[in-house]
Amino acid sequence: MAGVRVIVTLNFPNQDAADQAVGGMAQAFKPVLQEPGALQYELFRSVDNPGRVILMEHWASRELYDQHWHKQMREQGAPDQEQARALNPTFEFYAQENYDLVDGIWEPLDPADRLSTIRWA
Repeated sequence: MAGVRVIVTLNFPNQDAADQAVGGMAQAFKPVLQEPGALQYELFRSVDNPGRVILMEHWASRELYDQHWHKQMREQGAPDQEQARALNPTFEFYAQENYDLVDGIWEPLDPADRLSTIRWA
């Protein structure tokens, strides 16, 4: 298993609000990449809706993501629930696996993650 992927989508009321938030977040997020297990920590903007901001994280393991989350809660406190709800956020968590194309079929690089009952072609 190659860790955990976290995707957070925030929906700001307009482009100006998103611009302001992204400016602050970009600087605040730089130290996160120095944390143990942080493989990716990036912000993206929607082309169709410039008020939509997506945070994409990739951590080497669930345990290292949990350490990051607990550290963030200790240092910054929990987010204001009312403000957070106003952004209509979505949170997605995935077990990250790396794949390779073998004879026209995508297979997990780690043989232990390969399924013997399903073959997608």
